[in-house]
Amino acid sequence: MTTSCADDVIEAGDIGAGTSSDTLGDGDGDGDGDGDGDGDGDGDGDGDPGDGDGEGDGDGEGDGDGDGDGDGDGDPTVCGDGVLDPDEECDDANMDDSDDCTSGCTIAACGDGFTQAGVETCDDGNLDDLDGCSASCLIEGCGDAIVQPGETCDDGNTDPFDGCGPSCQVEVCGDGITQPGEDCDDGNMDNTDDCTDQCVGAVCGDMLVQAGVEDCDDGNMDNTDDCVSCLDAACGDGFVQEGVEACDDGDDDDTNDCTNACTVAVCGDGVVHEGFEECDDANMSDTDACVAMCTNATCGDGFVHEGVEECDDANASNLDMCTNACTLAVCGDGFVQAGEECDDGNLNSFDGCSPVCAWEARLVFVTSTLHTGNLGGLAGADAICQARAQAALLPGTYMAWISTNQGSPSTRFVQSTVPYFLRNGTKVADNWADLTDGTLDAAISVTQTGGASPVTTDMSCGTNRVARTGTGPDGTATVGLGRCNNFTSSAGGSLGTPGVTTAANATWTNCAAPGPTCSTPMPIYCFQQ
Repeated sequence: MTTSCADDVIEAGDIGAGTSSDTLGDGDGDGDGDGDGDGDGDGDGDGDPGDGDGEGDGDGEGDGDGDGDGDGDGDPTVCGDGVLDPDEECDDANMDDSDDCTSGCTIAACGDGFTQAGVETCDDGNLDDLDGCSASCLIEGCGDAIVQPGETCDDGNTDPFDGCGPSCQVEVCGDGITQPGEDCDDGNMDNTDDCTDQCVGAVCGDMLVQAGVEDCDDGNMDNTDDCVSCLDAACGDGFVQEGVEACDDGDDDDTNDCTNACTVAVCGDGVVHEGFEECDDANMSDTDACVAMCTNATCGDGFVHEGVEECDDANASNLDMCTNACTLAVCGDGFVQAGEECDDGNLNSFDGCSPVCAWEARLVFVTSTLHTGNLGGLAGADAICQARAQAALLPGTYMAWISTNQGSPSTRFVQSTVPYFLRNGTKVADNWADLTDGTLDAAISVTQTGGASPVTTDMSCGTNRVARTGTGPDGTATVGLGRCNNFTSSAGGSLGTPGVTTAANATWTNCAAPGPTCSTPMPIYCFQQ
């Protein structure tokens, strides 16, 4: 190929073409170029083709380092050489993509695909969120303030108790984390355990039945319904369940005023109410061992105990048709009933009381005690006789042989059909008729104790063994006889007719009418009725 001076190629002979001794060969002014490079440099580094640079090496030694691109300006610059070229944003003389100047000599920025150390945690070459690396070049995760898939919140931190939990879930009751305002949070919606689905501790009265702890929960503190303090209402819990229980005293004592069935204790409920009932056989029968008043059946309660009592007349009298042993009155029971003269407790004959309870004989005695004319009337005199007989353990009823305006032996006495005897067994008369015929079989000279008639101070009948009577031999209040003002006076001016206690003729009852003064003490006659 033919070249010329104007072909921009430095040939031999052109200005700037050098030899081995030229100092212009490599553009660095050291004259050691060895013709390396085939460009058109001028050998002086200024790129001027008019400098006579040939297209030879210009390096006299052949080892020159002339301008590689032949433009006369030395070696070309590159990114990473530490020299900022016009088309570079930066050049930090390295190929490190993790600092603030990339290997492409551009300023590091989020989205450039290079992770800038200490600034970014990721860089996926875009500015999109929700792809694992955020538009801020941070690894997307809980706490980055961006709600990622799987998160329900992200408040830019992982703190608990601020509404958004450490796992970026909205903090709510049931998440297993006890938040401010919550008593508890067991992570479930079970209302039967000790933490409700409202995250409050289960308590009696919250209307939620706590399993294993509560029987019921009706949401109130009313202990009179069927749920008491969260336990099923039951008899014995101490609370009266309205409409169901009449009482509830909270104990197991069935003998007080509230039974174990929570009913008010009443006679007939089958439970003995202590201190009030003797028995309770749960019936209203008055004929068994427990009467309807809940008292033990007893003789005298007015109720006939079947199989035990023959009768029960509710009194303490042995003289009626039902004895105090609640047996029907019969001859031989030892009690003188109406129609009986005597009852010696047997049905033997010849013992004084016959098998038909009639006297086989009647006793007569003169009192061992002396009395003025004031005997207390008929009743007082009878009482003296009865007292003397009882003291001597004599059977039967006794009356005094005296007369007043109110009565006499003829009107008051049982007119006996059987003999009259003294205490010593001596017969006085065969019967009433024999007694009042004017004579006796024997004088009434023996006292209730079996002794001799007492001595008095009166001798008006010729003997001091006299008894005051005021009665004639026929047992009547004979006119003209003294009776000490109906035997109520002991005045010296009053008179009382006596009888001789040792006489068997008519003087046994009237020996001196109207008799001595009533102030003189004398005995009296007493007859068994």
